[in-house]
Amino acid sequence: MVANNPALAPIRAAITAGGSAFLRNTVWQPGRTCTVCAGVTKDGWGTCWQCHERSSHPGAADRVGNIVYAWRDHQSGHMMHAYKSPAGASASADLVQALLVYGVAGHWPCIAQAFGTPDAWAVVPSLAGRAGQHPLSRMATQLMVHYGQVALRASPGAQQPRAFNPGNFDAEPTTARHVLLLDDTWTSGSHAQSASAALKAAGAGHVTILTVARWLDPRFADTSTFMSTLTADLDPDLCPFTGLPC
Repeated sequence: MVANNPALAPIRAAITAGGSAFLRNTVWQPGRTCTVCAGVTKDGWGTCWQCHERSSHPGAADRVGNIVYAWRDHQSGHMMHAYKSPAGASASADLVQALLVYGVAGHWPCIAQAFGTPDAWAVVPSLAGRAGQHPLSRMATQLMVHYGQVALRASPGAQQPRAFNPGNFDAEPTTARHVLLLDDTWTSGSHAQSASAALKAAGAGHVTILTVARWLDPRFADTSTFMSTLTADLDPDLCPFTGLPC
């Protein structure tokens, strides 16, 4: 049980104090949310249309988890933008780091459940030409210090960054059996799934994606209605892959 791990108690307390009142767990309910990414589905579909389109591609991730929902004009959306501020020491950065640590360390058995313990990890790099190390990469490097990293870079010829295009990323050759791929935000999933496909093309056996936030767009009526049902405070012990208690 995650809740019984005393080493994680201070991190859980930090999450509860800093974000439980405005952050919301992702919901995994077939017919209501996508079974791949926890986004909102239409007419009882099992997956959203983006995940359906990529489902037959051999490079798609074998499993996807998202820790919280976030959306624009809301404190959750502000957190996901502000944590990347050059200041680098904001309350948002502290909270994102706590969510990442608890999502990985606290739910490590969930990550390992389907394909065994990851023997490597990677971070989805930005395609926007960001200078310096991405803040999520810095956090992940500190967290995953005992595991090997697969170098994953934006391709010099990257095109259409919002489209599914494995050629947008270059991954170093790897023999990793199971790679944990970390990202900060899942919007359509094209970015993370392109990175997954690049890793598999480089030799990775299985890829599990874990993101801090699954982005929601309230401009869509079905999504706005769904968001109105997200009233329970964040529970860090609910699994980011199933929505069930761990």
